[in-house]
Amino acid sequence: MLSRRNFLISGVALTGFAVLSPALSWASTPAESSDSAIFFNLSLLLTAKTDLSPIVAQRALHCLTEQDAQFPQKLQQLSAEITQARITSADRLYGHSIMTGPLGDTAKKIISAWYLGYTGTPVSLRAVDNTRFVTYTDALAYAPTLDATVIPTYSRGRTNYWVQPPVTIKND
Repeated sequence: MLSRRNFLISGVALTGFAVLSPALSWASTPAESSDSAIFFNLSLLLTAKTDLSPIVAQRALHCLTEQDAQFPQKLQQLSAEITQARITSADRLYGHSIMTGPLGDTAKKIISAWYLGYTGTPVSLRAVDNTRFVTYTDALAYAPTLDATVIPTYSRGRTNYWVQPPVTIKND
């Protein structure tokens, strides 16, 4: 007979495995010519960042591929065009012909995934849309104002800081 304690221990173990298995599979280093490596290198170029997470990059690539099965081919084309045009920074892409065609749409989808933290288009008041979650706290949209704003849902003080009203507005 399965006791409540054994049931809970089994449940915790299975939950832990389910949570860690995607992180473990995304933690491997991709081959230089793989879609993962190309996506990560393009992400560094397009966002002009040097400290992007390879794990978040894997999630973004997975979500973009789920949304569009042709995305890996588009990614390869974009990489080839950027290499052929000898573009080495995001600033050089501004106004370039690559950004006006379908390859520009691919680049914008990559940038959007990093800045917004999701792929697809959310539809208000709908239970189903094509939105896929990539990251919340690592979304680049929060970075410019991080000194003045707190990432939503993060406590601004200690646990239950909001229970007692502030003494003055100045202290809030």
